Amino acid sequence: MHHREMSGALYEEAREWPHLTYGAALEHLAARCPDRETFVFHHVEKLGADGRATRRAYTAAEFLTKVNRLARGLLALGVGAGERVALWLANMPEAAIAEFAIAKIGAVVVPINTRFKAGELEYVLRQSEAETLITMEHFLDVEYEAVVRALCPETSVCSPGQLRSSRFPHLKRLITLGPGAPGMFAYAEVLALGAEPRWGRALRRREANVRPDDVVLIQYTSGSTAFPKGVMLTHDQTLRNAFLMAGRAGLDERDRVLSAMPMFHIGGSVCALLGAITRGYVLHMMTKFDAGETLRLFEEERITAYIGIETMFLMLRDHPDFSRRDRSSLRKGWAAGSPTLLRMIADEIGIPHVCSVYGLSEASPNVCITDWRDARERRLQTNGRPHPGVEVEIRDPETGERLPPGRAGEICVRGYNVMKGYYRMPEETARAIDPEGWLHTGDRGMLTEDGYLVFLGRLKDVLRVGGENVSALEVENFLLAHPKVVAAAVIGVPDPQWGEVPAAFLQLKEGESLTEEEVVAYCRQHLASFKVPRYIRFVREFPMTGSGKIHKTRLREVLEKEMSGSLGLIPSRHS
Repeated sequence: MHHREMSGALYEEAREWPHLTYGAALEHLAARCPDRETFVFHHVEKLGADGRATRRAYTAAEFLTKVNRLARGLLALGVGAGERVALWLANMPEAAIAEFAIAKIGAVVVPINTRFKAGELEYVLRQSEAETLITMEHFLDVEYEAVVRALCPETSVCSPGQLRSSRFPHLKRLITLGPGAPGMFAYAEVLALGAEPRWGRALRRREANVRPDDVVLIQYTSGSTAFPKGVMLTHDQTLRNAFLMAGRAGLDERDRVLSAMPMFHIGGSVCALLGAITRGYVLHMMTKFDAGETLRLFEEERITAYIGIETMFLMLRDHPDFSRRDRSSLRKGWAAGSPTLLRMIADEIGIPHVCSVYGLSEASPNVCITDWRDARERRLQTNGRPHPGVEVEIRDPETGERLPPGRAGEICVRGYNVMKGYYRMPEETARAIDPEGWLHTGDRGMLTEDGYLVFLGRLKDVLRVGGENVSALEVENFLLAHPKVVAAAVIGVPDPQWGEVPAAFLQLKEGESLTEEEVVAYCRQHLASFKVPRYIRFVREFPMTGSGKIHKTRLREVLEKEMSGSLGLIPSRHS
């Protein structure tokens, strides 16, 4: 059984979303409310004399002006339509401006996780065939320019815009938000290059050829495969999805929405940012999550809606300022999580109309969200109905049979929001989307009799660590590269702060020895911090399934039993 376009079942969708590009949508917003403060960035890493985060605000008209300046500069550099432009940036104004500037010239945005280490950055730049990279000089304790220069030593001899890299044959241009470096353009230089009137004319010509169904975003996502896959999404898919999602959450021009969702994730670049463009709410963004600053902003900016992940809500509740800050303006928001979490958000954080969501990057990303007007228990116990134009079926993962309401199986999705495919991965695309257009999510769920989805977990071997997807296979393959390791298995372990964290079981080569600290140090050198196993166990042999695979259920049972008897896992040793 499947449910098709259930929008009329309870509430009418207030407005249809027109078929637009990012540029056209932004210009509509600027024409509608040009002088109203629309985007507010809070630089948590730059505290003022009063201890508050530095605040930078833009009206829609100001934001559009800055987008057009950068778009003209990119044209002056020779960025072509369809080229991939990678963004390795924190949640700062330049990241949002760049997203729209790249889209306006018909190029494709490739966001890169700022927590990635050099090897992970290298993979995305190579796989995406990025021709331009925009990054920062440094942010917090990471020297981003230095990482890029180490990967591209040719910067020391190549002029800006003329990179010839043996490691990255497609990469031509490096742009830094810093004052400039050998082989790199300074961001300010790019803006200056586009100041000539001819680039304004060139921008109008280029924009005239950009279509709503063009790919605008390649979002890398860690699934059950060893390497991240680049999800290709279009202007119309992501704008329409953000519009419908925000509408279900009850957000409109009267709202002040705070998001700490990173813009290198689709939750920040689409759900939060494009929601503001399509619904007109005022969007406050933080360069990084900080619980104390979030609570201050709730009070001082009179925030009405909050977008966060499970870890953030738990840290807010446990912060010393939680009880003394005024949160009475909060009414709305959304989160993905258990009914227990949603109940805590509603009752303790004080967001009575919180909505539960289900989605994935491959679906633009939102598939279902409860309506803010739904009965409380429905909002807390289910993940909502499919968007208009979206179908959801539950299928038996073994036979492919459609299952009736109340039966659990694999969540399958079809509609406007299903990705165009994985970039340069046709076989993976064919495995994910069947010939009838159904996206097989690898997630487990069921439908209620009235068409609400209930998410029940993952069929895939993927961990969810503080809002980040972590491929167990990717971490396992990395551990297997260690000269002393003969076999590895990675599973998720429940964690009160991060939801779950990786735990690794290792079998060492005969006669070899390792300590937990040595394994963790090895991982920290090359993996993003959220991928590093928090717990290490050494085994002489693995329990195996009948088909010859490592029996991860047994491993999980061993750890759960150990955890139930103590406050935490005790580090193991092998000798």
